[in-house]
Amino acid sequence: MRLFPQISAAASDVPTESEIDQRTQSDRRKTPTSPWSAFPPAGQRMACRRAREHWRPYFVDRFSSGMFIVILMLIIASIVDAVLTIQLIDAGASEINPLMTRLLEHGIRPFLFGKYVLTVVGLPLLLIFQNHCLFGTRIRVGYLIPMAVVMYLVLIGYQLVLMHKYVGL
Repeated sequence: MRLFPQISAAASDVPTESEIDQRTQSDRRKTPTSPWSAFPPAGQRMACRRAREHWRPYFVDRFSSGMFIVILMLIIASIVDAVLTIQLIDAGASEINPLMTRLLEHGIRPFLFGKYVLTVVGLPLLLIFQNHCLFGTRIRVGYLIPMAVVMYLVLIGYQLVLMHKYVGL
C-alpha cells in the first residue's frame, strides 16, 4: 500500500483526505508505557524552549548533572551532620530539635534513619517544581536545594568548632 497514491489528471482519481492521512506506524498510545521510559535518552526537555517562557513555571523531563551532584552533596551533608551530632551528644552536648531528640531516645539507628528520611522525603517535590517561582518572586524552588547544602556546610563547620573546643579533636 502506498502512502500517496498517484494523482492523475481526472478529478475522480484525486485521493481523499482519509487516504492521505493513513499512518504507516501503529498508534504508540495503544501499548503500555515501559518502566524504562522514566529514564529517557539524551535529548529530552531539560529547560524551557523559549526565552520568554523562562520566568513562567515549567516542568522538565530530565535534570542536569549539576543538580544531581548538589542533591548528593545534600544527602552526604545530612549524614555527616547526623554522625557529628551523635559524637557531640556522646561528649555531653544535647540535641535541641525535639523530633531528633525523640528519635535519639529510640537509639542511634532510628536517629540516622529518621534524619535520612526527613532529608530526602521532600527532594522529589523540590525537583519536580524546581522551575516554579516562590510566592511570586524571582526566587525559584530549585534554589532551595543549594541553599540547604550551604546551610548544612555552615552547621557542619559549627559542629567541628564545637568538637574542637569541647572534645579536643
